[in-house]
Amino acid sequence: TKRILRALEVYLETGETISAHNAATRQLPPRYDAVWIGLQFADRADMKALIDRRVDKMAEEGLLEEVQALLAMGLPRNATAMQAIGYKEFLGVLDGTLTEQEALELVKLRSRQYAKRQLTWLRRDPSIHWFYWKKTRILPDCLAFSTEILHTYGVS
Repeated sequence: TKRILRALEVYLETGETISAHNAATRQLPPRYDAVWIGLQFADRADMKALIDRRVDKMAEEGLLEEVQALLAMGLPRNATAMQAIGYKEFLGVLDGTLTEQEALELVKLRSRQYAKRQLTWLRRDPSIHWFYWKKTRILPDCLAFSTEILHTYGVS
């Protein structure tokens, strides 16, 4: 349904089919001469641990209550925003289909899966300069790396 609606929006706005519009858009030169710098953990286990801690913190700070408040304000359960990782799982808690612990574990799993998909997508781009975080994330090292890359490309 979403794709059909998007295709209709593009057609009504441009007079072109979505495939013709996308093909023409790909032919356009980039608007900006960008330099891409990516941050990645050297050890994936460190990334997973950070995601798990972040999800635990979200729960401690009231993720379930946030979902309840959104519903109380009238946001429909099927709204796109309610399909986001975290909200969707905690709707299950409210429905009684999941316990809070099961929802937490699902949020952690889906967040890790999403991070992996992002990295897989971004690694295909050879123009990205990757900085790899070690066990401790030392910002001055990242800043020095980024500054060196930017100077190489004439950005000062």
